[in-house]
Amino acid sequence: LWLACNKGVVRIRPTAYRFDAHIPTVITGLESGSEVLAMQEAMHFPHDRNDITLRYSGIHYADPGALRFEVRLSGHDERSVITRDREVAWSGLAPGRYRFMVRAFTGEEMEDAEWATFEFTIDPPWWALPWVIFLFVAAVIFLAFILLRAHDRRLRERERMESEKVRFQLEALRSQVDPHFLFNSFNTLMELIVTDTDLAVDHVERLSLFFRNILLVRDRDLITLEEELRLLDTYFSLERIRFGKAIALDVSIGATDGTCMVVPMTLQLLVENALKHNTATAGIPLVVEVFTEGDKLVVRNDLRPKLSPPRSTGFGLDTIRKRYASILSTPIEVERDRDRFTVRIPLIRTEP
Repeated sequence: LWLACNKGVVRIRPTAYRFDAHIPTVITGLESGSEVLAMQEAMHFPHDRNDITLRYSGIHYADPGALRFEVRLSGHDERSVITRDREVAWSGLAPGRYRFMVRAFTGEEMEDAEWATFEFTIDPPWWALPWVIFLFVAAVIFLAFILLRAHDRRLRERERMESEKVRFQLEALRSQVDPHFLFNSFNTLMELIVTDTDLAVDHVERLSLFFRNILLVRDRDLITLEEELRLLDTYFSLERIRFGKAIALDVSIGATDGTCMVVPMTLQLLVENALKHNTATAGIPLVVEVFTEGDKLVVRNDLRPKLSPPRSTGFGLDTIRKRYASILSTPIEVERDRDRFTVRIPLIRTEP
């Protein structure tokens, strides 16, 4: 071969030469998205920059077009890909550690060809970090524990209220079949049989009606004020036969208040307490007032304690408080001064 150069014409006699079968391979470029990055060892990429492009080349001067490449990405797909391309790209890589491997060869694949490698990591998002997941699971467990505790508390409160309701019903019924009540009723009845037969029959009918009404309302959570007043009227008529003019009931209810709802036997318990704990004479009768005051039902009586008052269990007021507390957020009001005892009960108005 004759070659011209700046020193003249040079003759070259080529000799037979065998090229090295080992082709050096280098990774020449890195892109994340559309940004070109400098190659570094063990690089980290955020989870939202998981589109990776790598460029590579092989050094083979004899016939560069004959080069082929074996490409593999460990951590994504362990299979190798044979290509003549000098770049490869992946999009949407999942968080994790990856190792890119590439080697060049000509002709048949060379098993002992050396690999060029590049390791990188796609970092997980902050909410996928182990400590965040641990805190989230702990928060869920804690929330579930709180909800279960609250549910258990509601169940216990419901059971308690049901128990109080049953106790209220039994106590209200028991208070009417108390031996003293029956004894007084029968004494009154015997006197009426001798003195006034018609009134005796009326007394038996009222007594029967009163017990029948108690049995009808004891299983209901609420009744209308009108129904409650009828129950109170029957009860007070029985007591009026025994006490005569020593007691009086003054009822003043607004025209539209009769449809309001109250807890059954509320008025009967309050009036019974008034008669039980205060003195009453024909000269100075004990007057029990029942009237409405805005959205309140008021029961008021003069405060004249007996010299030997009966033992008080506090059951009446305590039960009324608890039963209204289970229905309304507005509590009942109890006011006691030197001369009067007053209880204000919230009325439950029905929808028009």
